[in-house]
Amino acid sequence: MKTMYQKLLSILLFLGLTIPHLPAMAQNNPLASYRWQNRLLLVFVPQVEDERLTTIQNTLNQVECEFKERDLLLGVFTSNAVSRIGNDSISSYQEAQLRAKYGIKSNQFAVILIGKDGQPKNQLSQVPEIERIFGQIDQMPMRQREMANRQTSCN
Repeated sequence: MKTMYQKLLSILLFLGLTIPHLPAMAQNNPLASYRWQNRLLLVFVPQVEDERLTTIQNTLNQVECEFKERDLLLGVFTSNAVSRIGNDSISSYQEAQLRAKYGIKSNQFAVILIGKDGQPKNQLSQVPEIERIFGQIDQMPMRQREMANRQTSCN
């Protein structure tokens, strides 16, 4: 049997070997910095010229205020251009991580709504109706609190 000293030493060694690696593991999640700050609408397209992406971007331009009011950021992931979330570029490694996490192939179209808690709320294989996305967000408890505490600035 191990003595109490040996057990304590084993625990300390374990903690000493794993704790320094925790921040690095958290940094490997490309969505971590958005958690509790933004909701994300992630769009995965085979190519940046994809007409489905153009449709989504045109729609979002028409409802820009409502999109921002819900603390949403658009993420666009494609193999033939720089992938981005909002104004932040995403490395090809991070894009591959996200594709693997959500099971999306490079030639596949998908739209994923991510909540402020960092969890996926909806995954679609077609262009979403933005009013349905807004409706889903507006039903979330956190958004309900936001609406109660904030005045809308959109007309």
